[in-house]
Amino acid sequence: MKIAIIGGAGNMGKWFCNFFLKQGYEVIVSGRTRQKLVDLSKEIPVEVAENNIDTVKKADIIMISVLLQSFEDVVKEVAPYIKENQIVWDVTSVKEIPVDIMHKYIKKGTILGTHPVFGPGAKDTDQNFVLTPTNKKEEKYARELKTWLEERGFKVSVMSPRKHDELMAVILGLSHFVGLAVGDTWLELNFRELEKISGTSFKTLFNLVENVVNTDPEFYSVLQMSLPNVDKVESLFQNKIEKWLNIIKNKDKERFVKEMITLRKKLEESRRYGRNDNSCQSS
Repeated sequence: MKIAIIGGAGNMGKWFCNFFLKQGYEVIVSGRTRQKLVDLSKEIPVEVAENNIDTVKKADIIMISVLLQSFEDVVKEVAPYIKENQIVWDVTSVKEIPVDIMHKYIKKGTILGTHPVFGPGAKDTDQNFVLTPTNKKEEKYARELKTWLEERGFKVSVMSPRKHDELMAVILGLSHFVGLAVGDTWLELNFRELEKISGTSFKTLFNLVENVVNTDPEFYSVLQMSLPNVDKVESLFQNKIEKWLNIIKNKDKERFVKEMITLRKKLEESRRYGRNDNSCQSS
């Protein structure tokens, strides 16, 4: 079996090149910068296609690993060349928009929205992976792929594209928002001096801030503007900041302790009962 990765020289593209090669598959890659693809082929045994169309023609499974702002152009380009027996994945962090785009242009084969919820630094397959089928044909393939991925160590959830994006508004949107706000705050408070005597909590936050600020700003801007209700989630966070800030301003130690104990109990209950959720059902 041959896997095509459009965007194969990107960070996630490289990760999947290595992953599929380890599974014994042939890998063919294409992308915007040919030199990067050639350099990649010198590191690992991948075939470099002449262009995206050539990649699609030679593959059984096509993975589209490009930024969301380039996604529609790529799908529109390759869609006429996709055959009935081929499978097309996307691996973007947002699902409603790319899945709708694939349905708009791709009329043959099987498509599936997927989101590997990890970065290119992942060392193993003990990672979350989301599949977002939208019809019976896609659901059938998603069940097969789920089994295949789980056999290789992934933790797989299946849900609708909309449900995925609503969850990502918190998982990605809010986390990135916090990272940006914290980093911005630190720079107003002599960050270098803070870092010199920092402890565990600061270093944990620093890892988040560093991860956020070192990611492509264009990608994060698209993510923040595309996820549904992300502004409502971040406004809720703003309200919670105000609540805790008012407690501190009023020096209300009794309420602070009470709220913190309540928060801890609710989080423990949520995690305990959450373990019984069947996250692998379509919603």
